[in-house]
Amino acid sequence: MTAQLTGPTTAAVLRVDQVSAGYGSGSRSARVLRDVSLAVAPGRTMGIVGESGSGKSTLAKVLVGELAPLSGRVLLADQDTARMARGQLRAARRSVQLVPQDPYSSLNPRMTVGRALAEAIDPGGSLRRIDRARITELLETVALEGDAADRLPHEFSGGQRQRIVIARALAVQPQVLIADEVTSALDSSVQAEVLNLLLSLQREKDLALVFITHDLSIARYMCDEISVLYLGSLVEQGDIGLLHAPAHPYTDLLQASVPDPSGAMFTNEPPPVVAADPGDPADPPAGCAFHPRCPQGPRVVEGRSVCIEKAPPLVPLTGRGGRAAACHFPLVRAGSSE
Repeated sequence: MTAQLTGPTTAAVLRVDQVSAGYGSGSRSARVLRDVSLAVAPGRTMGIVGESGSGKSTLAKVLVGELAPLSGRVLLADQDTARMARGQLRAARRSVQLVPQDPYSSLNPRMTVGRALAEAIDPGGSLRRIDRARITELLETVALEGDAADRLPHEFSGGQRQRIVIARALAVQPQVLIADEVTSALDSSVQAEVLNLLLSLQREKDLALVFITHDLSIARYMCDEISVLYLGSLVEQGDIGLLHAPAHPYTDLLQASVPDPSGAMFTNEPPPVVAADPGDPADPPAGCAFHPRCPQGPRVVEGRSVCIEKAPPLVPLTGRGGRAAACHFPLVRAGSSE
């Protein structure tokens, strides 16, 4: 049994349903994602959080069509992409655009910003016929001057380059933006500017946003719903409130690791100490994949070490407002009916 897809699935513009994905083939294949389901609707932000190696970037590749799932379905406007004709799929894929992590490597250093945007507007078209008005409009949308079109990427700061990358993603008028760690390569002084730009664009254009991050403080600021990945599997899912009262010990661990600028963290009990190595996503531990690191420790029920022997399914939690967790012994919080 699995939980229902998070979010208003009837209105979702992008869904993944029980998707597994990986790399390689045959004996060299490595499965990285396992039975992941989520949905995102226009005007909403789904946060994907987890440590490095949890499968976040692999999920991004599946969402934008760079990596085909091994099983499960990817649906755009409730249409299975695997059943689309080639031309239909090409058009559908333009509606889902990636804003990558590194604005330095994602722009051609020898191509002016205007040419990069023109190529995005009309892939394979003649760059001799550049739509200057449209390029100026895109640049102004991300708070850059129109004359930026005639300059090369190295002439811009990191924050400005990320704005150019966002403008390039907007060139095809997408319905969904996949933002993959978009502030991790930026100075803290400009991170807020880029985040606020994304929120402003989302409101203005009614975009669905999938926001991938390892930073829970940013996730709290940006997201409406959260999906927590651990070694390629969803361990918790629900509205943003789950970050304030996690049900899964792994989410609780992530939450405890976020510094508290108020200083309150120094007066509370220290976060639990756990094994630092999350393990191999291609070969996760048997049973609950988190059990070797779980502060609660593997529990024994009627003589059986259930956490080691049985993988917990992602199931709805009674009294948690539609949230779900994959834990045999979810954490009980004040105000919960469990």
